Amino acid sequence: MKKEHKLENEKFFKAIIRHTKDGGNYIWPDQREIYIIKDGKMIGSKFAIEKLKNITTEDFHNFLVVSN
Repeated sequence: MKKEHKLENEKFFKAIIRHTKDGGNYIWPDQREIYIIKDGKMIGSKFAIEKLKNITTEDFHNFLVVSN
């Protein structure tokens, strides 16, 4: 995936983080993944986080947390 596409994906997910209340959920229907928004980060399963890492740049990975 080209860097400009990854940057556009980051803009989208940063907007999700900004507009979702702390403790709220984001559901990615196409991928059947659920993320919890907490403290300005997206929390999800290891598999869910890997999906996001594949479509965003390394700078955005600081906003991603694998759930326990």
